[in-house]
Amino acid sequence: MTNPNKLRGFQNSQDATLSNILLKNFISFYDWGFSDKGGFVNVKIPSSGMYGGDKHKLQPVTTPNYQNGKAWQAFKSNWLWESGVSVGSPVSISGVYVNGTFRAVGNNIQPYYINYPQGQVVFDTPIATTDNVTLEYTYKWLNVVPADGIPFFRQIQQYSNRLETQFTSKKGEYAQLGETRVQTPAIAVEVTPPKSFRGFELGGGQWVYNDVVFYVVAETLSECSNILDQITFQNERVISLFDPNKIAESGAFPLNYRNELTQAAFSSGTYPSLVQNFKYRDCYIFDSRAQGVTQLSPDLYIGTASCTTEVVAI
Repeated sequence: MTNPNKLRGFQNSQDATLSNILLKNFISFYDWGFSDKGGFVNVKIPSSGMYGGDKHKLQPVTTPNYQNGKAWQAFKSNWLWESGVSVGSPVSISGVYVNGTFRAVGNNIQPYYINYPQGQVVFDTPIATTDNVTLEYTYKWLNVVPADGIPFFRQIQQYSNRLETQFTSKKGEYAQLGETRVQTPAIAVEVTPPKSFRGFELGGGQWVYNDVVFYVVAETLSECSNILDQITFQNERVISLFDPNKIAESGAFPLNYRNELTQAAFSSGTYPSLVQNFKYRDCYIFDSRAQGVTQLSPDLYIGTASCTTEVVAI
């Protein structure tokens, strides 16, 4: 029975509750799901861009966060670090070349760390901005992000495959901070607060219903339509959710405050491992649907999909 003198539906007022749990899980579910189905691109040395430039070459980042020559970025962010994908063989970053000399990850001669979400190599000590820094890596083809700030407070970056323009010259969108750029194609996820409830069992508990909205941004109509299809294909199914509160309590975050891999990333960092080790509850997805695609400019399309979720709250 529910205690008549206490709030119900959560254990600690400082913990993430259902709406935030759903948001973190749906971002992880689709981020992992697309990567697992081969949604990534390997960059080997050498790799030339279709229109010129070199994909494997990094450029120094101009940012107030670091001294010049300390942070170096690739033309694509959101590097893949997860292992165990079903389709394809992603590159596992083993080191970086500086002026042709290989520096392994964890070396003490020229130490650095890898910022996977931002697609950066950050050296402990700045190197000359004229140095030649190259790297073999894998980037995720699709960016899955929270909808907060999309597209009004962050810059949607188009033409990120055109290395010969702004990336090579470090101008335009590449002169902005990586944190403010979202490269296309992208899915921005929004979870609305609970819209309805239904009794779960005699004595307590209830089914909670939320809507999840997906904003798909792409450079072609076919790409946008494909992603909308793939989202709505998840209709009438059950997925398992992980509990971010348990992950926080255990300290088992796959990435630390610098966005570099932790030991937990190799043991329990992927979405399936998080669900297995820190399971919350099951979530039923239904009523999936897509809206029409709108052309915002000659090479920018946006479409919307949504679904309703059913989760039991005790």
